[in-house]
Amino acid sequence: MKQQISNISPEIIKKGYRLIKYKNERRKFVREIGIRMKQDNNLQRNYKPDGSKLVVFIIPGSDWATGNDKISGGTMSIVSICEETAAIQDVHGAQTIMCTMNGDHLLLKHTMFSNNTSVYRFDQLADYFANASEILIHLPEFLAEHFIASLSLTDKKWLQQMQEFHINIMNQNIRLMPDTLVIEDLKNEADMVTITTAHQKYCSQYYRDYFKVPLHKFSVWISPEQYQFMSFKEKQNLLVVSPDPHPMKEIILEQLRGINGLDIKIIQNLTYDEYKALVSHAKWSLTFGEGLDGYLIEPVFSGAIGFAVYNDQFFTPDFKGSPTIYNSYEELKKKLVVDIKSLDYEPIYTSCQQQQFQLCAQYYNKEQYRKNIAAFYKHGYTFS
Repeated sequence: MKQQISNISPEIIKKGYRLIKYKNERRKFVREIGIRMKQDNNLQRNYKPDGSKLVVFIIPGSDWATGNDKISGGTMSIVSICEETAAIQDVHGAQTIMCTMNGDHLLLKHTMFSNNTSVYRFDQLADYFANASEILIHLPEFLAEHFIASLSLTDKKWLQQMQEFHINIMNQNIRLMPDTLVIEDLKNEADMVTITTAHQKYCSQYYRDYFKVPLHKFSVWISPEQYQFMSFKEKQNLLVVSPDPHPMKEIILEQLRGINGLDIKIIQNLTYDEYKALVSHAKWSLTFGEGLDGYLIEPVFSGAIGFAVYNDQFFTPDFKGSPTIYNSYEELKKKLVVDIKSLDYEPIYTSCQQQQFQLCAQYYNKEQYRKNIAAFYKHGYTFS
């Protein structure tokens, strides 16, 4: 009996403890039984088991408590690139699939934004695609450090048999990139490691030399034609604010509440379609996040004027001269109220908005985005 007890793995003991202690864990256990069954059925219905080439996108799992998907610009970007990849099978010759990493909370499909992509489990792949000989795995930057440790012995054996094993780290936020030692470890596991970027700013020879792997710009799915543009006369006097935390956020918002007639809404608890509808009516936007992010660019493409603080990690230098991109949060705090009041006049507003729109449109173009993705699969990297 002692021998039998000692053979029980720590992971099984841990799972048993969590099932007893946490109601959400019990709900998750029941919920995921159904998800697993549907994923197994979907895999058989949508994929050929004898395919030799796979492109795999790893996506964050669902919320532990609710089982709902988590909406974020990074997640939407990965799903978009996955769908663009699936659409050009003639270029890469592979089947494209999206998975959660082993150990993550299961997810059947993203429901917070429009998409046509089902989500599977990584642990389904080794058995189903037993004869695969080439695999490319796209990893979000914040999961790259944990991927190898998440693999089972079956997964590792399957990957080791590949004639070509390629890992691509999707650098969507330079602040979340793993240490160079992690990249070296991945190079020891895979035949090839590359990095793709969401922003122009960190797709450069400097970062090619720093990370010591080929570097390529994907960009993101954002482009002007996807948004409902409204003119000054059609706008509400509405300021939309990113949900990001910041030490000066409440002080700045309190100052803005002193502007007569200005409605302020922090973006939260919205589907993506609801978000797009909201920003189309907004006259102003303010981001406390990366700066050059969706909370700036998407309102601008919807006809708003965006306010942010410049930083060297995300913005290219040409944004530094923009009158609504400040050098610091202290400068933003000092000038924002005055600037909103002075810009709230149609000729001045329209001129400023057009300048900002054209500046953003230089970097976010759907046709170029698709060309960039195709170039990656042809090994035409921006920095080889």
